[in-house]
Parts: sequence; C-alpha cells; structure tokens
Amino acid sequence: MANTVKTTNRTIEVSAIDSNYSMGTGLNVHSVHFIPGAVDDVVDIVEISTETTDPVKARLMADITDEPRTVYFGGQRLRLGFVFANGTFTAGSKVIFNLSE
Repeated sequence: MANTVKTTNRTIEVSAIDSNYSMGTGLNVHSVHFIPGAVDDVVDIVEISTETTDPVKARLMADITDEPRTVYFGGQRLRLGFVFANGTFTAGSKVIFNLSE
C-alpha cells in the first residue's frame, strides 16, 4: 500500500501512513499538524536535503489519543517530509502540512 495524500491549495494531508513522505518541491510552510491515532504515536518532521541523514526540524509526539500536536514554521520555504521507520503511526494517524502564500 501507499500513503493516502490529499492536496488542496493550502494543505497537504497524509493519512493511512505506511511509507516515507516527501514534498516534491520547496513550499512556503505555515505549520505542520499531527493527529495521532493512539497514545505514544510520534513523527519526526525532517527537512529533505542532500545530506546522508535529513535534519529533524521537529518531533511531534502524542501522550493522549487524538490530541493533536502542531509546530509552526511561519511561512518559511521548506521541503519537508518524514521517514516512516523513525515514527510510530497507528490507524487514524494524519500529518497535515499547512501552506502559506
């Protein structure tokens, strides 16, 4: 299977997470919102780079089911994503990239 990705003008929503995700190009990112499916779900948001290991920009971790976590980037032009193996995702987990102009 593959991640389910829904895109609008201002959001990229990744659900049914079972593999890595990377934005195709750099975009102006306002925030990243993580909706966990269970307690202890975690996602490391990385900046995609030419380095051997992409630098972690934020770690979003749940301690209560369905308690969303958000990190703000203030409209910076970034190419973000996550590595499936570095996170914990259960059914219902979503990562939402909110874009700015």
